[in-house]
Amino acid sequence: MDIGTISSRYAKALFSLAKEKGLETRVYDDMKMLADSFSLEPELRIALGNPILPVEEKLKLLTAAGGIEVSDLYERFMHLVLEHKRESLLLFMAHIYIHLYRKDKRITRVQFGTAVPVSEEVKEHLQDKLKEETGSTIEFSGIVQPELIGGFRLRIGNYRIDASYATQLRDIRSRLLENR
Repeated sequence: MDIGTISSRYAKALFSLAKEKGLETRVYDDMKMLADSFSLEPELRIALGNPILPVEEKLKLLTAAGGIEVSDLYERFMHLVLEHKRESLLLFMAHIYIHLYRKDKRITRVQFGTAVPVSEEVKEHLQDKLKEETGSTIEFSGIVQPELIGGFRLRIGNYRIDASYATQLRDIRSRLLENR
């Protein structure tokens, strides 16, 4: 059985149970924090892979990685994963759970990159317009990318719009070089 199948099975079971108990949002927050912890703390993966580290210690690490106060269901799930020695698949499980939740709740992720910070008013206006266009709840993250020079980059799900000055300048340069 491959990694994807095992991870998917665990994530789907967790999502199903969380939804049944009305805890899907709480577990979603825990799983997002866990995924972030894997990104921010590469030592977490190393510690979980350490065969000498007792299960109780791994459970403490995973509980802390899930946030300040994790749900009881999250803790029980981590215990089950450790009991079956599937901790190496936890990051996959977290991402699959996050995907299942967003799909179920019709959440579209939007990443908006600009050369300078934008006001809350602009962010809210953009979120409202995108919600109106897509009919989805928008999970918005704005990032500052000075290398864009000006303009913006917008990523909606798998779609990407690049209206940055840096890209426009690069395109002009390419066209000038072609027309020699």
